[in-house]
Amino acid sequence: MTMDMDTAQDAAGLPIAGGRECWGHLRSLLKVQWRALAATTVLLLLGSVAGVLTPILLGRIVDAVVARSELRDVAILAGLVTGAGIVSALLLLAGGRLLVACLQRALAELREEVFAAALGLDQGVVEDAGTSDVVSRVTGDVEAITQSVSGVLPRFTQAAFVIVLTLVGLTAIDPWLALAALAAVPVQLYATVRFLRRSRPLYRRLRREESTRGQAIIESVRGADTVIAGRAHGPRLELISRRSLSAVETGRQTTSARNRFNGGLNLGEFLGLAAVLAVGFWRTGDAGLTVGAVTAAALFFHRLFAPIGALLSSIDDLQRAAAGLGRLVGVLLAHPGTPVRQEIADGGISLRSVSYRYRPNAADVLGGIALDIPAGCTTVLVGASGSGKSTLAQLIAGVLTPRSGEVLVGGVPAAEAWHGRRRAVLLVTQDTHLFAGTLADNLRLAAPAATDSALWSALDEVGAGWARELPGGLDTVLGHDLDDGRIQGLALARVLLADPAVVVLDEATAHSGAEGELDAAVQAVARGRTAVIVAHRFAQAEAADLVVVLERGRIIERGTHAELVRQPGNAYARLHAAANRGAPHVDRCLFEAQSPA
Repeated sequence: MTMDMDTAQDAAGLPIAGGRECWGHLRSLLKVQWRALAATTVLLLLGSVAGVLTPILLGRIVDAVVARSELRDVAILAGLVTGAGIVSALLLLAGGRLLVACLQRALAELREEVFAAALGLDQGVVEDAGTSDVVSRVTGDVEAITQSVSGVLPRFTQAAFVIVLTLVGLTAIDPWLALAALAAVPVQLYATVRFLRRSRPLYRRLRREESTRGQAIIESVRGADTVIAGRAHGPRLELISRRSLSAVETGRQTTSARNRFNGGLNLGEFLGLAAVLAVGFWRTGDAGLTVGAVTAAALFFHRLFAPIGALLSSIDDLQRAAAGLGRLVGVLLAHPGTPVRQEIADGGISLRSVSYRYRPNAADVLGGIALDIPAGCTTVLVGASGSGKSTLAQLIAGVLTPRSGEVLVGGVPAAEAWHGRRRAVLLVTQDTHLFAGTLADNLRLAAPAATDSALWSALDEVGAGWARELPGGLDTVLGHDLDDGRIQGLALARVLLADPAVVVLDEATAHSGAEGELDAAVQAVARGRTAVIVAHRFAQAEAADLVVVLERGRIIERGTHAELVRQPGNAYARLHAAANRGAPHVDRCLFEAQSPA
């Protein structure tokens, strides 16, 4: 999907779709439900027609009373009023429910599309936009649209039908009365246009400011240790306060604009009713209109108060929903699209002149990477912090897209590589998430159909014997008391259950409590498949088939551990010697090592 002329760019980095793109996407979602939408239109139209009969019948009752008609005639008319009201209510209720069902189905499909697109966004795009921006789009914006779909749009649609048919009925009684009713139009039109011009940028700004406020809160909580260590409580609170006040001020301006809008609507209603009554008084004398006809006309116009108010007041909610829809479709614009699924030939990896940068105007963090990893080979990436190890690992996993060159897995692009019904490459990082739920729930994320015995087998293979001591076994609800080492063990067990052809471990054992505690688990995961490991201990490099040394985004050395340590002048040998000496600059061996000059 390409961006049209209306598409804007959010200050946080992700695009905001324009009106044409939003409408085009909605049309494609609703097209498949055209039969249900046609039935909705018929029901709402018939319900509105039945509702229009009420003022006419009430006018007839007035004329019957003035003419001193039989009580039976008045009773019949009263019964018809009741019947028309009941039929109208039932038809409008059925049409409204059917409309909500259609829109909810379309919204559910949109939610799934946006969520899948958000998960597939390039990590660099997410970092530029801010995590809160993405989260706010798939939560707050979805909520705004859901509220409109559930209440506002059905009310808006019903009001539109009622207004059109009521004006037709008013014209049928007397065209002059219809003209008198138009006295309300200029005032309400002015109020509406003024509100639209003012509220649209306010709602967009409010969404953006709420997103930046959320980003500040997320960063402060996530980096709590750094904030405490740097005694940065004051500046962080000041930043959150400043962004919160900015959002509050925009919210105040939005409320003020909405209040002025509602005041304009009320003024128009009273002017229109006064004009209808005045013209009706004149026409009873000159045109011979009956009192009942004028009463019906006044009731017709008074009946417009609710639908016109609902129609115009709904603009406020629709503005919020439109702003949210533009941001949701913007996520689809930022996503490169669903990659083609291609079956891999084997688990071999080939990088051809690969370069990558996180921002368009930034320097390359990787440049000219050329590397071939045979199927079934275990490769360890080594280098000082910032050398590009994690970036290279994410390129191999297909999480990042290279700026130039190509990353192939089994002969196909990494992002498109599939092995059977599953992605061919599985990435495991040190920041493994523990999902709310039971131990079995967390494991079955990788293999929903896995049996209990398969779950226990995977846990045993990665050395997670502690799981058998849990009071509820696989049904134990996991909590925050589970340490990082055990959480990483669960992540490795998931790899075995998913059974990918290629596994990429980006410091996946960095939080292990005892050194080497998860090394056996890593070996179990790597066995029988291609493995790429960002190492933080030399023990992992010693057991690898290939060691690749990176420095400043380039491969400077490659070979087995034995081959590299036999060359005293190279970077790997110096790093290994420094680690053996316990040199102070080798803090965590390979993970944060700074190569000697």
